[in-house]
Amino acid sequence: MSDMHNDEPRAWRSAIRDVLTEAVADGLTPSAVCAVARDGRRIEPVVVGDAVRYGPDGVELAPAARVPASPATVYDIASITKVFTAVTILTLVRDGVLGLDEPVFGRLAAFSAGAKRAITVRQLLTHTSGLPAEWEDVPGGQPFDRSELLERLAGLELEADPGSRFIYSCVGYNVLMHLAEQLTGTEWSHLVHDRLLTPLERDDPASAALTYFPDPGACAATEYQPDRGMVRGAVHDETAWTLGGAAGNAGLFSTASALLSVGEWLRTGMGGLLPAQLQDELWRDQLPHVLDPQASRPDYGQGLGLRIGHLAWVGRSGGEARGHGGFTGTSLLVDRTRRLSVVLLTNRVHPFRDTDVQPVHAAVAELAGSG
Repeated sequence: MSDMHNDEPRAWRSAIRDVLTEAVADGLTPSAVCAVARDGRRIEPVVVGDAVRYGPDGVELAPAARVPASPATVYDIASITKVFTAVTILTLVRDGVLGLDEPVFGRLAAFSAGAKRAITVRQLLTHTSGLPAEWEDVPGGQPFDRSELLERLAGLELEADPGSRFIYSCVGYNVLMHLAEQLTGTEWSHLVHDRLLTPLERDDPASAALTYFPDPGACAATEYQPDRGMVRGAVHDETAWTLGGAAGNAGLFSTASALLSVGEWLRTGMGGLLPAQLQDELWRDQLPHVLDPQASRPDYGQGLGLRIGHLAWVGRSGGEARGHGGFTGTSLLVDRTRRLSVVLLTNRVHPFRDTDVQPVHAAVAELAGSG
């Protein structure tokens, strides 16, 4: 990993600030922090707005009472967590604990009957297992029996036959977490820390801010929820929160700079964490190989955890870009072709989830790759 460098001020960086300033002024998000690396050189993050703009009751705070965003602000990165889940699972494949095309039924009893017997690890990683998108009736509140909840989640019925449809599935990623815990006897947060976050930090200490359990005072606030109040420093996603905060579908928090380190790590070979063959599997579009020929496909590709060329947020020049977005208003873009990594973190769900910032992410990605 290259050391942090301060690029000279450039027109494209100023233009990113203008886009983010306009997004905040238009009420699309209270804050935004963008970090970019081009050709291995990292710019100082562009920071706009307030990390906390609304109080515990969801009412807008007076300007003096707000918490401004900074480069050190920690954001709930939501479904970008799935990239970390995928890589953690691939370390188990690397070590021979799992096989990518191994049926899950041999490891989890809930998959031992009917069409679920055909589900493989690869299908879970590529959202082609036929499992539902969400656990719609997830029990709310705490305390809870996590083991019982995971058994109930694993027992959910299919919405389609395995390999017949692409269904973006948070359920599938939590099944992967459950599977990994069963096989290793290790709690998920510790497993991810030991197998992924520790090697990441060893390669680049700037990644140290990645965590499932941040200091709430360092965090951008997310949504006001009647049963939880103003959520800050705890995972926004309902399923991940019910499962204790650290889950396969969501739960990680990060600064923009720490997540940029992950982007550069992915772009430059992952520090050798995975052998070349598994890195290629992570990177390449799996859908032509895992879906039935007649199955409809999304308008983007899907690697093992990484979305490919999802133009709605990577921009019109991002056809070769990999990465992921998050419901809270976050994105990680990695483009080997353009030697580019882009992170944009917002808390667009603060205080409510009624705005769309995908066009902002797309505009920022275009600007970051220009010039």
